[in-house]
Amino acid sequence: MKRTRYLPGARPGSAYVLALLLLGVFASLAVALAAESGMNLRLADNQALVQAARLEAEGGMAYLTYLLRDVSVPSGVSPQQLLDAVAAAVQSQMDGTPNLGEDAVSYDQTSIDIPFIATADDRGFSATLSLDGEQVRVAVVGRKGTCTRGVRMNFAASSSGSAEFDYGVATAGKLKIVGNARIRGANDPAEANVLVGTYTYNQAVRLIGNCEIGGDLFVSNPEATVSMTGNVSIGGESVWGGEIYDHIHIGVGPVQLPQPDPSVFEPFATNIVDGSTSTRGNRTFSNIRILAGTNPTFSGNITLKGVIFIETPNRVKFSGNVTITGVVVTQDAGDDATDSNYIHFTGNTTVRGVDQLPDTPEFVGLKELPGTFLLAPGFSTKFTGNFGTISGAMAAEEFKFTGNAGGTVHGVVVVWGDNEFKLTGNSYLTIDLSGGTQLPPGLVLGGGALRPLPETYEEF
Repeated sequence: MKRTRYLPGARPGSAYVLALLLLGVFASLAVALAAESGMNLRLADNQALVQAARLEAEGGMAYLTYLLRDVSVPSGVSPQQLLDAVAAAVQSQMDGTPNLGEDAVSYDQTSIDIPFIATADDRGFSATLSLDGEQVRVAVVGRKGTCTRGVRMNFAASSSGSAEFDYGVATAGKLKIVGNARIRGANDPAEANVLVGTYTYNQAVRLIGNCEIGGDLFVSNPEATVSMTGNVSIGGESVWGGEIYDHIHIGVGPVQLPQPDPSVFEPFATNIVDGSTSTRGNRTFSNIRILAGTNPTFSGNITLKGVIFIETPNRVKFSGNVTITGVVVTQDAGDDATDSNYIHFTGNTTVRGVDQLPDTPEFVGLKELPGTFLLAPGFSTKFTGNFGTISGAMAAEEFKFTGNAGGTVHGVVVVWGDNEFKLTGNSYLTIDLSGGTQLPPGLVLGGGALRPLPETYEEF
């Protein structure tokens, strides 16, 4: 009988046991590998959800950045007024659109809440806008399924163009200077730089007699002409010398004129002037609102303080000896309405800035808004008397200076109407920009806009 031999130390069945042990090890490795693979898949799914939610938030921020760039922000407003303006603009742009459907933007004076906007079946974003100091903070929450991620960034109000304005006088229409009329700079010839922006009239400028423009002349239309008859002077050079043409610049292209923002001053006008109000004799008025159709004449020794706000339509005359410590502001009468909307200064007018107002409650806040005297969109304005010194910028639909009317204007002169800006006789303007060329309250280049501040961007 044959016997099976075993190696020294070996026992029957040991190979079987070893095989079972190896099988258990491999089974455990297989289970561990399967578990790790499942975990990796779950991690990958979660990461995909997070990335999708974050992309929704970033997409929402990009959308709101696009939306806010068209928000017009008035100049010189408080942070709360800034948020009010943003809320009104966002509601106007979004409510009733397919993005919101039957939902609407809500505003409680503290935050602007934009409801969830779906971009797909299970994804989208919502947003909240609130104040962060003087800036607007935009927080956007993106969602993919049940996963959410957020991003936020601040926006600051700024002018869409430079707040600097490079002209002492700027008119959207044509320019006519006749006789001994002149425009000069008080401290520098450049203060009397004149812009003529019309594209309607081929003859954009007509200068007749001994008239003078102390600075350079800039004409927007490249096809426009400048007519000079007599002993005309531009930029310190006579028409008889060829150097005068070095100071005439034709074809500078369209230039954005500062636009009006009467809302800065309107809230101060609380005292009503209507047809029953006496405006003649020795009288004093403070912070008045002249109702539409009143057509008053202020004559005698008249003192006006604070804001003189004029509704449209109105024909307003200031004659006699008028002292104004404040600012004249109107509603916007629109285009081609100057026949029924005008302001005439026919006597001796003395003008002082709002910073000279007394320290009384009715002028609190107004004293902090110096630099503007006249803001009259849609109104024709005519000066036939001497006004000495005007302590602020003037802007209207139309200006006419006749006779001996003239004085020093501490600020720019802007004409919005595409008609004729005229100086005749011995009238004159002396432009004093020594206070700087920053636009004063009530005038803004294109309205303010909200610009993003990338350095404030963060995820949350």
